[in-house]
Amino acid sequence: MDLLEKLTAEERESLLQRSWYSHDARWFSAVAEEFGMEAANRINRRLVRTIGQAEMSHLACALGVTSVTTLPEFLELHDAARRLFVPPPLMEIDVTPIDDVSYGTTVRGCFVAKNIERAGIAGSYECAVFDRVQGWHDVLGMPLERMQMPATPCTMSAGKECRRLLKIDATGPE
Repeated sequence: MDLLEKLTAEERESLLQRSWYSHDARWFSAVAEEFGMEAANRINRRLVRTIGQAEMSHLACALGVTSVTTLPEFLELHDAARRLFVPPPLMEIDVTPIDDVSYGTTVRGCFVAKNIERAGIAGSYECAVFDRVQGWHDVLGMPLERMQMPATPCTMSAGKECRRLLKIDATGPE
């Protein structure tokens, strides 16, 4: 008997997600121990952006999406990516279109904030959540304006609201 047949598709997916995020946390800790928090934050942010690029590339290909030219088209894929890669309760994010090139996000629940608090590194951890979203933008040819992703500590772990206004760079890809 195949032991995996005892698990539902949802249970298998949950195991894969939990294993991936457990690996991610341990990787970050190992880099921080070996090279310090500054290096770990810098490498993590760069890595999370490239992971976002890979995620969106795979998702767009699987869905047969070859181009995205409008914010509504992007936000439709953004929603699908969020639900697939960081579904509630991992991440609970409200997304609101503002105009043709910008949208607002409000994070109501974040597994990263919970985990960095639990690890005791909230004061020195730089949020990489939106670097992932930036990677999604990169792949779909709708890059964000420069300087929208400054290194910032986690606002949720500081007891503040996590909100971002994201604007697509009208000049096109970098």
